[in-house]
Amino acid sequence: MCVDYRQLNAKTRRDAFPLPRIEESLDALTGACWFSTMDLASGYNQVPVTEGDKPKTAFCTPFGLFEWNRMPFGLCNAPSTFQRLMERLFGDQQCHSLLLYLDDIVVFSSSIAQHMERLEVVLSRLEREGLKAKLGKCAFLRQEVKYLGHVISSTGVATDPSKIEAVAQWPCPSNVTELRSFLGFASYYRRFVEGFAKLAAPLHKLVGEFAGVKGKHAGRSFVSAWSAGCQESFEGLKGKLTTAPVLAYADFSKPFILEVDASHQGLGAVLSQECEGKVRPVAYASRSLRPTERNMSNYSSMKLEFVALKWAMTEKFREYLLGNKCVVFTDNNPLSHLTSAKLGASEQRWAAQLADFDFEIKYRSGKSNKNADALSRRHPLEPGVLDGLVPGTAIPESLRQLTGLDSVEVVTQCVVSTLPGFSVGDLRSLQAADPVIQEVSRFWRLGTCPGPEERHQMTKAALVLLRQWGRLMEQDGVLYRRVHCPSGKEEVLQLVLPTVLKPEVLRQLHEQHGHQGIERTTELVRQRCYWPGLSSDVERWCQECDRCQVAKDSRPRAQGFMGRLLSSRPNDILAVDFTVLEPTSSGIENVLVMTDVFSKHTLAVPTRDQRAETVAQALVTEWFYRFGVPCRLHSDQGRNFESRLIYQLCNFYGVEKSRTTPYHPAGNGQCERFNRTLHNLLRTLPVSRKRDWETCLPQVVFSYNSTPHQATGEIPHFLMFGQEPRLPIDFLLGKDLQPTEGSVHDWVLEHQTRLQVAFAGAREQFQVMADRRKAQHDQHVRDEPLVEGQLVYLREYGVRGRHKIQDLWSPVVYQVTRAPKEGGVVYTIAPVNDLAKVRNVHRSLLKNRVCKETVAVDPGSPSRDLVRDVPSLPVEEDEVDLLALVQERNPVVARPELRGLVSEVELGPYEWVGAMGLAPVNGPGPQVPEEEMASSQPPQSEGLFQVGEGVLRRTRRVTAGRHPNPHHLPCSAGEMGRASLQQMQGSVAGIFRPWD
Repeated sequence: MCVDYRQLNAKTRRDAFPLPRIEESLDALTGACWFSTMDLASGYNQVPVTEGDKPKTAFCTPFGLFEWNRMPFGLCNAPSTFQRLMERLFGDQQCHSLLLYLDDIVVFSSSIAQHMERLEVVLSRLEREGLKAKLGKCAFLRQEVKYLGHVISSTGVATDPSKIEAVAQWPCPSNVTELRSFLGFASYYRRFVEGFAKLAAPLHKLVGEFAGVKGKHAGRSFVSAWSAGCQESFEGLKGKLTTAPVLAYADFSKPFILEVDASHQGLGAVLSQECEGKVRPVAYASRSLRPTERNMSNYSSMKLEFVALKWAMTEKFREYLLGNKCVVFTDNNPLSHLTSAKLGASEQRWAAQLADFDFEIKYRSGKSNKNADALSRRHPLEPGVLDGLVPGTAIPESLRQLTGLDSVEVVTQCVVSTLPGFSVGDLRSLQAADPVIQEVSRFWRLGTCPGPEERHQMTKAALVLLRQWGRLMEQDGVLYRRVHCPSGKEEVLQLVLPTVLKPEVLRQLHEQHGHQGIERTTELVRQRCYWPGLSSDVERWCQECDRCQVAKDSRPRAQGFMGRLLSSRPNDILAVDFTVLEPTSSGIENVLVMTDVFSKHTLAVPTRDQRAETVAQALVTEWFYRFGVPCRLHSDQGRNFESRLIYQLCNFYGVEKSRTTPYHPAGNGQCERFNRTLHNLLRTLPVSRKRDWETCLPQVVFSYNSTPHQATGEIPHFLMFGQEPRLPIDFLLGKDLQPTEGSVHDWVLEHQTRLQVAFAGAREQFQVMADRRKAQHDQHVRDEPLVEGQLVYLREYGVRGRHKIQDLWSPVVYQVTRAPKEGGVVYTIAPVNDLAKVRNVHRSLLKNRVCKETVAVDPGSPSRDLVRDVPSLPVEEDEVDLLALVQERNPVVARPELRGLVSEVELGPYEWVGAMGLAPVNGPGPQVPEEEMASSQPPQSEGLFQVGEGVLRRTRRVTAGRHPNPHHLPCSAGEMGRASLQQMQGSVAGIFRPWD
């Protein structure tokens, strides 16, 4: 029975008697072989309550008021009181012959005789104190017992299977309370889990988001915030807990081994000892970085490693290492010279804290220091993970370091082997199983070239490989292609790569080799491997690489056609923007620029800040009350211009509000251009007056407004006020305004006429200049319009601070939900996982996402639309030349001796065109005898084709011209002009020659 004593506990002075630390207690079991556990029966109820405190324990029931004579459960000081009692009884035996934790007692010894003596001492003291144990919960003379959620034995400490069994069935948390419960349970066993901090980081972050004030996350539920990363962390912790290792007992007579490592994800440490020739872990430790430690500019890699060393020795494993010899292993070479290095102020303080420890730092590479390295970065892969790899796939070096696999050293010629994980036998088997290589290798084994009939049955890829017949060679049963390095005469053997190894080779030479461009990656591959279509495969792989698409800029950069912001009268559109200058002597540095789009009349108002209140006040006092309320207010998407106050001001005065697209200042080009002019004018001030540019600003702006503008051809002041401004020079030159003869009405009519003429001329000039600028801009634009449903990346402009090596594009994939009309530049996009969050952006901020192909083409599928006569002698190195004569459709066989290679059904009826060419006809047509065909042709050359004066015309079918050409092959001869055919004839004659 338990009573609610919350009010009593709130008024009770707390007893600070400490409870034993379980980790320290378990370390005392070193060398123990026999164990006995005892659990006192209702231990609290065996402690009497003093007479004066009994009324405080009173509780009310329907049967009356009762007081406790024995200590009840629920009192805040009950654990400390009971622990003090047990320490008084067995304090001299604690950690020597037994362990105490409240009412749980474990007696340990190295022999049975010693164990019986210790049991007698414990039982006699319990009898003397009048404490009783529950026999059903006692276990005597065992070599393995359960104690406080652990299984202890002579080999070490492990987790209790009965406790961990429930973890496998632990349901996914549905609220933050259930998540806290799971994290609390998991943290109890964190010393058994490698990289606990890294694994649990997403869950702790989620708890932090939902902790605090109620309503903080209104409208956002816990289930919606549970992401895939949280689920992965949850399942990862469950897996680690159910497969926790057995930790060794700390032997303080032997030196300790401490492995530390740090990364920008966290700190990791492993404490271990050598036992019977094997290094066994004693405890794991890890934690995430604090906010100040995450700043890369403050903490270098050496400093982070130093933090990990200081944290592991002075905080986590201090009780183990203080007074004991320790060898520290780190993968940071500068840290191994700690005693002789020049340290900063913080490093010197950390070194002073380590002065009490006896340790030696040794350098070990990251591959050898994999335990601590995995704790600070990621966790070692399970052995079963490697079983899921595709057979014949090379294991990356990074994967080898995590799994501890040793690389197979192979002898190379002049380049590093691409496939260090495969033996010669493996490569031989993979080549034998590849359908493309198999088509060529079966003839290679026989030592004979395939004849026309055999080539007729070959696939496209096999025919391309067959062209390398003169360069192929076999070494240890593996097929290679022999080429010469471009820089010299050294010979290089290119492995004829099986299809199954292409993804891994491209992944290692591109993704694990710096994500270099197409040309550099192609050169890396060509130094090692060869396969048909190598160049196009590398190009497609680099273009489809998600990391490259996000991190690199596209060339040429996407641009949109120029838009125009046109106005028809003064005060129609008012454009506003801020520019920041050097602070004046009074501390002012902001200038609010207001420009009338039609007349170009501009005001520049200095302000102390850029708040929305300042903008609203300047608009009303400096523009609305002077020139009237404009019809439209145009600005960028600054928070001060898009605030609720500005929108309320516009609604009150009936002003329409428009804005530019994000990060596209050209959308407010009038203000941006004036800002540059203003900077140039202020830059010409004398040096003595530049600190007081605020006082010179009215004069500078008046100079701008009184000068004819190039866009309109008129003076902004005249278009705004209807009369030209009088300058001081006009008085010096004696230029006075002549009074207008006639009445006021006549003056108004004349003034109105002048303004109408000026407005018409300004509109015409404005339109002409706008068209000219648009034409100049658009001629350099390569229009790549996007369509609705297309996937794109958005330019990343929100990175603060230094961002020279940051990604240029946001990793979030967007979808175009609305495309503009022809010539438009503003697109509506939304994230693919949340199409409700739409936003309008300019075309220049979007980049087309190249998606990976999902349909795989079987390289072994037969293709009968190829040229069957394939040369076997060496050809040029360029991959384009290798594919120059691989056509996509039925070819025209121009040589009589090749005519028999293709059946009449495949060729179809043809008619003569000119002296040489053939053209298909709709009907059967006359049959031309073979002799006549041969006699009508000019003499043959060494080339594969002999082209005459005529050109080929294709049949008029429905699908004409729609072939997508997915393999980037050159177009067939029927699509070439006469000049192209003649040029190809010369190239072919120089590259190819027929079979011997």
